[in-house]
Amino acid sequence: MSKKIYLNKSDSVASAIDKVINAPDEEVVLYIPRDAEAAKTKRDIELIKREVEASGKSIAIESVDDETLELAAASGIKATNPFLGRSKNTVSDIIVAKPRRQMANEVGEAGRTAVEKKAARVRVGAVRSAHSSSAKGLKRTLIIVGLIAGLTVVATLALVAMPRVTVGLTLEKIQHGYIGALQVSPSIEESTVDDSMVKLRGILSSKQKNITERYPATGTDSVGRKAQGIITIYNNFSTEPQALVKSTRFETPEGYIYRLDQGVTVPGATSEGGVLVPSSMEAAVTADQPGDKYNIDPVAKFTIPGFRGSSKFEGFYGESKEAMRGGSTGEVEVATDEDIESARADIEQTLKEALQAEILMDMPEDIKILEDAYDFIVVKEQIDEIADENGEFSITLYGEISLIGFDEDELLTVLGKRFSEESGKELMNFSKKIEYGQVKIDLTAGVLDSAINVESEWIQPFNEDEFKQEIAGMTKNQLKETVFSTPGVIRGEVKMWPFWVNKAPKDLDKITVDAI
Repeated sequence: MSKKIYLNKSDSVASAIDKVINAPDEEVVLYIPRDAEAAKTKRDIELIKREVEASGKSIAIESVDDETLELAAASGIKATNPFLGRSKNTVSDIIVAKPRRQMANEVGEAGRTAVEKKAARVRVGAVRSAHSSSAKGLKRTLIIVGLIAGLTVVATLALVAMPRVTVGLTLEKIQHGYIGALQVSPSIEESTVDDSMVKLRGILSSKQKNITERYPATGTDSVGRKAQGIITIYNNFSTEPQALVKSTRFETPEGYIYRLDQGVTVPGATSEGGVLVPSSMEAAVTADQPGDKYNIDPVAKFTIPGFRGSSKFEGFYGESKEAMRGGSTGEVEVATDEDIESARADIEQTLKEALQAEILMDMPEDIKILEDAYDFIVVKEQIDEIADENGEFSITLYGEISLIGFDEDELLTVLGKRFSEESGKELMNFSKKIEYGQVKIDLTAGVLDSAINVESEWIQPFNEDEFKQEIAGMTKNQLKETVFSTPGVIRGEVKMWPFWVNKAPKDLDKITVDAI
């Protein structure tokens, strides 16, 4: 049985994906309300479909919004309106029976003469005849009024709608295909195509993110641990960069010493209107000694003892925005190698999926992203092996995702130029089917390679609006001549309404062109 999930109008695409993926059922029906943030564009629907199918689930969409249903259907998702298909209320005609009048006269007196009886019959017949004539006259009047009303409605509709013309065109379609290699790179200045390869301009996009998670620690350790953390180092001294070697000391106002885990170079400050604007960078530090006394709260300013006595002492300093943690002595709960390995695999997958979703949502709608056209790397990790009061250790992962995309319309444009040259006439795309092969991506060189197979139909350029303007006001014969003289048209049909109309209207809204 499918699980039905309801979105709020304010739910984002990421929220919709999260709701569906976390649903316990494998088959999910997603109800999307009208004007929902998660279904503004086809790109939103395609992203939901892609992520849901990647999780191994199947999805269908319900909505009362026709536009949302069209976007879902165009994205290959089964889409229905839950309120269509219900039986409609039927309305029955109610006919009021006319009362019948009792016309018979009874002769109650035994002594009434035959003459009196005959006179009574004559009077009854006269009454009946009068009623019959009145009913026939009323019926005739109603028929005439109905005919007049019907003719009035027809005349009104004809005046409002007429004249109208519908032109059906069958366009000549030329089949073209292309099988070869595709190379995409931001360094390509102009897209080109030859017999074996399409070289296409592309874009390179990157995004960084870090997340912190906590996991159960199953080991113990009696060895002292040194507190660790992150400090921000500032250069408010000069516009020149400053190198700091590994183990450079940073000192708190209370005299606690922390040392750089790695050597760094602090970038130079900038000058704006003669005023020095400090530069900054983050770096990892470790306490000089083990023990929990080095587990301190954020510090507003660290000094660098090595610069004491020089002008750089006040110009270079540090700041910790988060607490230093992990210092201890004695037996404590710690993460084992197995704990760390398991946690690392889990948080890496979480970070990768989060970056994929974010970079795709930031991508313009007209950019095509192929499967596996991205690269994900872990830039840095921080592990606090010492468990907290809940018996959990923390791991922080810094990741970066990069991808190469391209405009598929530009691919069709360069292929269209080639096909136009082969056909000896200018062509525009009518339909297409494009299949891509296995993707190889080299982000160092900024190049994406893939095989490509294109099956397509092309027509001579046809502009519906220009065609309407051209035929407006034409007679039927002139219109037919224009249809069959239009380049690329192999068949045509002209229908005018009402039947007595023999000229196309000048109002373009009353001209319909169906080109197939």
